[in-house]
Amino acid sequence: MQCDEARPLLDAYVDAELPAAERVALREHLAICPQCQPEAAAIERLRDEIRGAAPVYRAPPALRAQIRAELRRGAAGGQPAARGWLAYAASLLVAVMIGSGGTWLISGERQQSRIADELIDSHLRSLLADHLIDVQSSDKHTVKPWFAGRTALSPPGVDLGAEGFALVGGRLDLIAGEPVPALVYRAGKHVINVFVLPARSGTFAETVTRRGYSLRHWTIGDLGYWAVSDASPDEFGKFERAFRRAAGG
Repeated sequence: MQCDEARPLLDAYVDAELPAAERVALREHLAICPQCQPEAAAIERLRDEIRGAAPVYRAPPALRAQIRAELRRGAAGGQPAARGWLAYAASLLVAVMIGSGGTWLISGERQQSRIADELIDSHLRSLLADHLIDVQSSDKHTVKPWFAGRTALSPPGVDLGAEGFALVGGRLDLIAGEPVPALVYRAGKHVINVFVLPARSGTFAETVTRRGYSLRHWTIGDLGYWAVSDASPDEFGKFERAFRRAAGG
């Protein structure tokens, strides 16, 4: 199984809706694929957080009857049709949750954990999938303009070479389905990804650790910075202080 075949099946796989043959083939693919494995893990985390945080509403009788009828028709025509209706029903449920404000219940510690997991997963994908840099340059006047027109955010492109943290370029990443700029630095053998998002309200821990990687968070003006690396705590702290000084924070 190839990635372009696996990705459309991930949601059904996580929800245990795949036929046995497809489930086995996809499980074997996930065991060796550094691109699809983090995506499946992210879907599982999102499913678990929604189950744990979202309110439960009982569907009206008419809607339940309609879903049962569609499932019976899909089953009569084969599994793919039934799966397609399930995906459609799931999309309706998500739309209702968003419209009712249900997704905003994922806040506080849950929101912080979700952000940390997504950013660390993106950091790992950038190392494993050879997609570390879209624009390669140590010149902030080259890196900063490259993001213009590609994202609504304008990262500062801070040059920290004199501090021992070489700017090597930047790239666009997807966080929660939105393009997010990432500045890429090297500290010896360590890569530091700095993701730039809108500043968020609420309290977030300054440092979060997952699977041997640390995520440091700080805010300057209306931008939030989330740096991920396996550098030592002392070196990572030195990087944050140098970045803050250079960016005026």
